[in-house]
Amino acid sequence: MKDHGNRKALKDQLVAFKADAQLAALLSGVKNKSELIRDAVYAFLGHLCPLCNGKGTIDANRGHEIELLLTQLEFASCSGCHTPLPVLPKLRAIVRQLPKADRQRLGEYEKTGELLCVSCYEKADQCEDCGQHVPQGGLRRHQQARHTASGRAEKQPI
Repeated sequence: MKDHGNRKALKDQLVAFKADAQLAALLSGVKNKSELIRDAVYAFLGHLCPLCNGKGTIDANRGHEIELLLTQLEFASCSGCHTPLPVLPKLRAIVRQLPKADRQRLGEYEKTGELLCVSCYEKADQCEDCGQHVPQGGLRRHQQARHTASGRAEKQPI
């Protein structure tokens, strides 16, 4: 069959799926099943989870962050890997309940405004002058920005 440019516009296609008895019973009471399913699929595909970025898995060391997220949504990006992490205005009260390593990490964020996820914090370089954790490879930039601007001479390599 030759295509002479008179192709008809693609029509809606039927997509079917299997459902267990419980889901089928729930759907039986819905007047417009197609609209419900279309809306659900668009909502699912259009909004990726901010914690797993649509991968469907969350690192074990981020479990406590889900609890924080449920109390109040607000995000900041990790200065190292740029992963969105939940931060809270009510952070002081909640931080007391977290493990010591997280209390230190989030306390540093509160003081400096530099947020690091657990993984980047563990790999970070620590400034000898102020003790701040800095993403790997960023120590020199940190020292120039924070310590030479305040009038202190930059340490020269030997």
